[in-house]
Amino acid sequence: MAPRFDDENLVLHLSVADLLERELGRSLGFSQRGGFERMWLGQAIHSRYQELAMSRDGSYQREVPIELDLEHKGWTIRLHGRMDGLRRTEDGLVVEEIKSVRPQTPLPPSTLEMYQRQAQLYAWMLERSLGQTVAAELVLIELGVAFTSDQDDNIERQLLPSEDLGIQALVRRRAGELLQQRDERRRRNARRRLAAGRLEFPFQEPRPGQTEISDRVTSALEQREHLLVEAATGIGKTVSALHPVMRFALEHDKRVYVLTAKTTQQKMATRVLELLNTEAAYSSLQLRAKARMCANGEVICHEDYCDYAKDYFLKLSRSGITKQLIESEPMLAPDVVYDAARAETVCPFEVSLELGRQVEAVVCDYNYVFEPYVQLSDFSEDRDLGDTILVIDEIHNLVDRSRRYYSPRLSERAARAAAHSVSLPGSAAGVMAPRLEALCFDLAECIRSPVDEELPHHTEAPNADMSCEAELPEDQLWTLRPAFDRAFVDYLEHRRETKSFQAEDPFVGLYFDFLRFLNTLSLASSTYDSTFSTCLLREGGDRQLMILCKDASRYVGRLINRTHTTIGLSATLSPPEFYRDLLGFDGARTSEVSVANPFPTDNRAVVVDTRVDTSFKRRGRHIKTIADSLAELSRAVPGNCLVLFPSYTFLAQVADCLPSDLDRRIMIQKRADGERQRQQILDSLQSSLFGDVLLLAVAGGVFAEGVDYPGDMLKSVAVIGPCLPAVSLEQKLLQEYYDERYDRGFEYAFVVPGMTRVVQAAGRLIRSAKDRGVIALYGRRFSSGLYSRHMPGDWMPDGELPIGDPAREASRFFAESEMANEE
Repeated sequence: MAPRFDDENLVLHLSVADLLERELGRSLGFSQRGGFERMWLGQAIHSRYQELAMSRDGSYQREVPIELDLEHKGWTIRLHGRMDGLRRTEDGLVVEEIKSVRPQTPLPPSTLEMYQRQAQLYAWMLERSLGQTVAAELVLIELGVAFTSDQDDNIERQLLPSEDLGIQALVRRRAGELLQQRDERRRRNARRRLAAGRLEFPFQEPRPGQTEISDRVTSALEQREHLLVEAATGIGKTVSALHPVMRFALEHDKRVYVLTAKTTQQKMATRVLELLNTEAAYSSLQLRAKARMCANGEVICHEDYCDYAKDYFLKLSRSGITKQLIESEPMLAPDVVYDAARAETVCPFEVSLELGRQVEAVVCDYNYVFEPYVQLSDFSEDRDLGDTILVIDEIHNLVDRSRRYYSPRLSERAARAAAHSVSLPGSAAGVMAPRLEALCFDLAECIRSPVDEELPHHTEAPNADMSCEAELPEDQLWTLRPAFDRAFVDYLEHRRETKSFQAEDPFVGLYFDFLRFLNTLSLASSTYDSTFSTCLLREGGDRQLMILCKDASRYVGRLINRTHTTIGLSATLSPPEFYRDLLGFDGARTSEVSVANPFPTDNRAVVVDTRVDTSFKRRGRHIKTIADSLAELSRAVPGNCLVLFPSYTFLAQVADCLPSDLDRRIMIQKRADGERQRQQILDSLQSSLFGDVLLLAVAGGVFAEGVDYPGDMLKSVAVIGPCLPAVSLEQKLLQEYYDERYDRGFEYAFVVPGMTRVVQAAGRLIRSAKDRGVIALYGRRFSSGLYSRHMPGDWMPDGELPIGDPAREASRFFAESEMANEE
């Protein structure tokens, strides 16, 4: 964990890693700095070695915590760490420091020295604690080693001399540096605290509801609590939350992370941070995905294949790029970081991560905090997050997103594709091809066999999608693991020696998928409850094994509840207990606020067309009726109309039935559309040169959430049906789980996510007090209390559902609006 200062008691908490951090930064290259082979294999090697050691030696202990106090210049330096191994010999205690190394590849002298120093540090701490001599031993294990009870040929042991004076000097020198940095930071923070008092709301006066949000956020920050804020789209939730958050962060030396589900929402957050920062009182950064920050053309993060990775730390230090950027720009946009890093030939993505550790506010995707394989090091489990404030935009998205983080799949098709790629003539696998191909086929067979047994082919529909809950072939998968580890390491060494790395390597991708699957399988096996299910699938002609996480609250909540405060924002957080519980918020520290919609109800008409049935079984008979009604609605609306469907299939069926003589430009969102196509559609909505647009899109997609339609860009939003998730094994298992836990299975698995999409989509229409338009809901299910109780209260001001004909209601509404404008 990062150094932590207890100013009241004058205690500096330091881990052994903190003492070595600077040496680590100076000595390690990209291939060693958390390289993928080390990141994935190191933990497994440690574990297997320790298990074997315990079976051989009854005195052996693994992962032994240790703590030691040392006085220094009036401060208590509290050192802590965890020894990899501790054993007793005839000569006394021996501390082991275990490191994984590449086969037949000597360690750089500086790296070896750092590893040795780490072992000596632990031995020195234990020696001072016990008052007896303790030996230090560095254990170097080749990556991919197969541990057997009678063979240690791939393990090197180095017994190290005691260095009491040298170790003590290292500790005191590092402590002195940290105390000096603390004093500099305190002086800088004093200036920021003064600026915090002058941090003003960026608009002349707050909108109705914004003051309530700001007050509740301020209270949560002061009480070190969490807050869930539900408020209408367009009210200005982000600025209402970030104003008090940044003021508090500057006053109390906290760091802020603004998390979003979509890039469009990041742009909004960065704009707010810029508006608040009129005095350049703080620095902020927007993190962009690694692939989009790569200056190499191919994402191969190795110094032999990327000039921007080569000598990274040396160039980073000599260039002073991070300091220059922070001093030059209060808001560090990705393009600014990219251009500056590229000019210095250092990796733009790594530079952005370095900056993220130094700025006061970071705007990034959920993944950088909650995705266990992408997560920033600042959020690792050993980090103290007491100085961290999270602001999570559109937090309703995090429920499903977090479940997906822990729901990996293994694909037979991917395994066979990897086998094919290594066996091609001229393949970079070379002489390793038969070995790799055989492993890939073994894994493919592990997937194929149980799927065929449980989900046999139907001759009438041989490629039909099928799925079932079933046990997985765990023993066979785990048996394959050591062979995959050894082959993977040998393969990397072969590709390094032959200089044949490639960005998208099917075998490397398969290996990572395999390890992630096994890691999650191990996690699921340790829960002893119904949080996880294991499934077999036939999908799109592919056979798959799947681990389904039905509730990621223990993992998300574990992180959230370590923060000083987490603020969740959304227009749809009902019922609040659904989101609070499924995101793991500590109920004793969490409160909710629902802010009334401040926009005049006269500016909006809501109408529900119950003549049509949009349920999956009956929609086919109503497609032509829906198409005709949408055409009439678009003719009655003097402007653009957005129509949102629960699926691309339903959208296409209705689109095919629209009248050919419709006097509107019809634009259709396609599954394969990228950012360029999305922008073209938005440009068309903004331009009136070619007439009004009828846009058909999918609920839950980019046009339904996270996009602003300012001014007269939209005049009507129609939502076709409650937009329930498709019926699938996954949703059925979720329904069973929610039934068991909450006794509200169908509602939580289907209705809540569906109606969340409906309300989010309708929120695109009215985003200011001047916006006017019509919300049309198609489908008789909306008239059921199960669905209508999830609608905003202001949609039914008289307690009655507004049932009617959408086109007729739109004509009335806009005619009355025009008359009011004339008056």
